Amino acid sequence: MISADLVLVNGKVATVDKKFSFKDAIAVKNGWIIDVGSNQEIRSYITQKTRVIDLKGKVVLPAANDSHMHAVQTGLKLSSNFVDVGGPDIQCIKDIQNKIAEAIKKSPEGSWIYGAGWMAMSIKECVEEGRSLRKEDIDPVSPDNPVMLNDFGLHTLLVNSKALEIAGIDKNYRKLKPEEGSIERDPVTGELTGCFNEWGAQTLITKHGPLLSEREIEECIIRVQHALNEQGITSHTDILGIGGDNLFLGTWGSKAIEVYEKMFEEGKLTARVSCNIFPAIDGIQTYNNIIEGLEKNKLPAFKDKNWVKAECIKLFCDQGRWLRKKQEDLYDNHGRSVFPGETDEEQIAEIHKTVTELHKRGWQIGTHAIGGMAIDTMIDAYAKAQQEYPGEPPRHFIIHGDDMTLENANNMAKFKIICAPQPIAGNVVAGYMSQVTTVGEELFNWQEYMNRGVIVSGGSDAGCFSFNWREGVQFATTRKTMFGEIIRPDLAMDIKDAVRLYTINGAIQEHMEGIRGSIEIGKVADFQVLKEDIFSAPKDEIGKIPVVTTICNGEIVYEE
Repeated sequence: MISADLVLVNGKVATVDKKFSFKDAIAVKNGWIIDVGSNQEIRSYITQKTRVIDLKGKVVLPAANDSHMHAVQTGLKLSSNFVDVGGPDIQCIKDIQNKIAEAIKKSPEGSWIYGAGWMAMSIKECVEEGRSLRKEDIDPVSPDNPVMLNDFGLHTLLVNSKALEIAGIDKNYRKLKPEEGSIERDPVTGELTGCFNEWGAQTLITKHGPLLSEREIEECIIRVQHALNEQGITSHTDILGIGGDNLFLGTWGSKAIEVYEKMFEEGKLTARVSCNIFPAIDGIQTYNNIIEGLEKNKLPAFKDKNWVKAECIKLFCDQGRWLRKKQEDLYDNHGRSVFPGETDEEQIAEIHKTVTELHKRGWQIGTHAIGGMAIDTMIDAYAKAQQEYPGEPPRHFIIHGDDMTLENANNMAKFKIICAPQPIAGNVVAGYMSQVTTVGEELFNWQEYMNRGVIVSGGSDAGCFSFNWREGVQFATTRKTMFGEIIRPDLAMDIKDAVRLYTINGAIQEHMEGIRGSIEIGKVADFQVLKEDIFSAPKDEIGKIPVVTTICNGEIVYEE
């Protein structure tokens, strides 16, 4: 008789196999699934040494995967000294000032204060005056402490006058190249507002600030992985590399990759991680910066890629608004990429050159692309690189992809390009874009993408958004935004396909579908047990379903 280490019985086991079949019980040995079947079949593996969990009818799913997040940075956000200036309690400038003043009281004299989360569209004065936050809004409470506050999407950094002084940047500082980002100035006086847009611009400030130690990075990883386990998640991505060495206190940096591997070797990880390498030196997206950074970004020798690996390159294509059509409110009528070039054609040529070289070297590529022009450009670049250097498709993917079209879907299916959106973010974005999404029939149409053969994987983009994956499923299946408005309910997803986003499809994106993502013999024993049946619960309540138990590698890593 074969003895199992762990047996789960009397459950509703959603295997998420090709047939999406349901079973009663699971047998586990040495962290791997050795059988799935009826209670009677699986009970034969029980001996005195077997730990038995009676599920009492509860639903078991494969543990969730977060296909796009910034994990170490999220761990920093979860720390006690992080200044959170987002959320419903931040409604006016005074609320932000109070948060900064409170942090200064708890900090050593003259130390840097760091936080994130502000949304100009949620701050009373900014809405009334039609502006963003400015350094003058935070200077009164921080005359002696340099302050850095990222917005909720992280692409804009607000700093106070003290931080500018330390960085040696004033109104006479040169105008940045488009690929570097931008430094915002008052249109009348030319004075700096304190806002720095995109990674190259932000690095001008952040390289003067503090960086986390190896021990502090480890603490961030422990903190975030425990929080992920509480949500049923046992595998996730992270965006790390030389391009982020000076961003977000180093939580996007190359040092964190080494810390992940060291923690694995010491048995400290409670979730598996796929590191997407961010190689662009100083965060600036040029062919030379990316290739040079990749060559300088030395990786550890990964001992078990089932736990830690780095086989994908992270690129940024646009700032969110490289659009197909002209818009009067944009300075050049449709935005631009973050690659160099005066014209669209010059930028596209640089992008194609970069993608082709990375593809030729055997890397998988994941690209931040939000605007329609960015999405079209990246799909075309991926396809042409695969045609020029053919072979097994490496599963390049588009991250975010807000302005997708059905033509995109056809091309992505044809060239096996993956779509990696954040349905949780859609809940927020669709709320603020309701006029656009009402008339734009193809926006966030993930179900049709899957119907047309595209692999769609679900992520959170944490620490920008919640990593409760059930909230993502809730939006995907209801189309109800954070404001209660239902956007195109006819585009809602089937519940089973929505579950696939966060399980098997995430594993496919990471080339790990043979190891995890479904509950099948020969795969790792990564499960989550839900308190309520996600398949029969009211769709408006899915986001509130608690996870009662999370198992990773056959070990319980979270219990309610």
